[in-house]
Amino acid sequence: MRLINANTLRFENFFEKPPPAYLILSHTWGEDEVAFRDMQQPHLHLGKSGHAKITQTCQLARDKAIDYVWIDTCCIDKSSSAELTESINSMFQWYQRAVVCVVHLADMESGVDFGTGVRFSRWITRGWTLQELIAPKRVEFYDSKWKLCGQKHRDSDALSAATRIPEDLLLGNHRSSEYSVAQRLSWASSRTTTRVEDEAYCLFGILEVNMPLIYGEGKMAFRRLQEELIKRSNDITIFAWQPTREEVQEGHCGVLAASPQAFAQCEHVCVWRPSTSHNPQFVLTNRGIQLQDIFFHRIPLKNDQPASSNENLKREYVFMVGFHSRGSGVYLGIQLRKIGASLFLRKSRPLKIISSKENTSLLKTDIATCHFVTDTRPLDNDTLLGFRKRCTEVSIPGWGLKHTIPSGYWDDQDMIQFHLPSYLVAAFLLEGDVGGQPTRFTVLCRRQGEDRVQINIMETAKHSAATAYIFRRRAPGDMLHWEDLGLDHPQVLETSHQAQVMIDQKQFTVTASLPTKALDFFGGTKIGRSLQLEVVESVSKGSPGAQGREPVPHNQGRTNRRYRSSGETFPHISNTSLPRSMPGFRPPPL
Repeated sequence: MRLINANTLRFENFFEKPPPAYLILSHTWGEDEVAFRDMQQPHLHLGKSGHAKITQTCQLARDKAIDYVWIDTCCIDKSSSAELTESINSMFQWYQRAVVCVVHLADMESGVDFGTGVRFSRWITRGWTLQELIAPKRVEFYDSKWKLCGQKHRDSDALSAATRIPEDLLLGNHRSSEYSVAQRLSWASSRTTTRVEDEAYCLFGILEVNMPLIYGEGKMAFRRLQEELIKRSNDITIFAWQPTREEVQEGHCGVLAASPQAFAQCEHVCVWRPSTSHNPQFVLTNRGIQLQDIFFHRIPLKNDQPASSNENLKREYVFMVGFHSRGSGVYLGIQLRKIGASLFLRKSRPLKIISSKENTSLLKTDIATCHFVTDTRPLDNDTLLGFRKRCTEVSIPGWGLKHTIPSGYWDDQDMIQFHLPSYLVAAFLLEGDVGGQPTRFTVLCRRQGEDRVQINIMETAKHSAATAYIFRRRAPGDMLHWEDLGLDHPQVLETSHQAQVMIDQKQFTVTASLPTKALDFFGGTKIGRSLQLEVVESVSKGSPGAQGREPVPHNQGRTNRRYRSSGETFPHISNTSLPRSMPGFRPPPL
């Protein structure tokens, strides 16, 4: 650390040993500041207006019996990138260790009320002065005539009102690390810096982050800052920002904010951790931000579709990122769009506000591993449509979808199963009206080549053991392999695309098929498959009048009536990728 001797106005270096007691200056830069090089040649800086600032600061230090002073304009050799990087990464600690921080409000006239004057001062709008206010224990404010006009402890209420920084932090009752990342970033949302990169660099100390400087990277600096935070902390409020107007027009965005301005409305956002065991892990990958051991809320989509369609079963994903305020019980979440297997894109919409009552009633889905897209620039509509190549739609009027695996490949919003590898099996548990009674079936789909799909259907009641095995309580990331299913339950291999059901001494044939269909996504069309079930009543040859009669279709899977069996123990959920690991899960009724 390089300090100015307040008596001689010369530099003294303390790189190898702890520095002595020193006074530190906080100010806004003018056009004629004294730089490090100027201090080496006194005749160059004596005529500059910034020289008076140095002499006044040294005079204040001597008045307080302090022998040394640190001023950012001249105590850093900015021609050395190594020294500049070290200084910026250490600056918060330097302000924190100072005996006193003197703030010079150059645009505040003498006699002006401090609360009013500081609110309209240029000093309070600058990015670097944020840490210069928070870090020191003792801060004194001086007006344009270098007269004492305020103190941090004495005027903490006025400073808190002007900066939105909690008064407890200004008084030293709390540390900045006790506040959520979103709250800390909100303090910087209305501040500006001369260099774009300094929007991120001036926050190192407040966010407890260290990283190299790359002047010239522009907005990428704030992106790197967020990535560094994700490496060091699992504070999910880093995602609790509001999209810009441009991002709203695009309809979607990445999960990282473009600048601190996006956190302007996060002044009261607090960290939300539902339990000590629920501690999400973040990892940066080339696919995006990988999150492990998390769960999403699934909220019904609002639409104007008729009740006869399954549009009312569609849901969107909401990831909770914090509380609206400490103890309020009001949750905040970001709305997501699933674009691929366990791959999510943020919808550019305001934060979703959910009350405690709503939170308890919403469906939740555990996800072992998923990825949040960080950069949406390469994701145009054609690219997004590519993720839905050869997908399978499961939206059958009159039939409720109770369960599906693998959950990572299922999309609740479009009610589709993404294209699965050939070694995996997709399984759907469906309930519909057969002969006037609600009946459940398990449908298995296995890809055989690019254009062929094997489909098997079995009545749940007849294949109870196999159904329990398929939908048993297992980790959210577990997959169903056809070979394992055949070894454990060989009777499944004997099933086909048709199942026979007896209802009140009447026989019905339920046929499952997967015809190709043009599916609409992201304003475009993609050719996929659509699961269909057809119910036909069969009349035995021995019954009166049976001769010459053809099988009679029974609603053909298109009834609008929905039933639930009494005493049902399986979750009362339609269209769900409910994980086997969810507390309270039980196998379907047999």
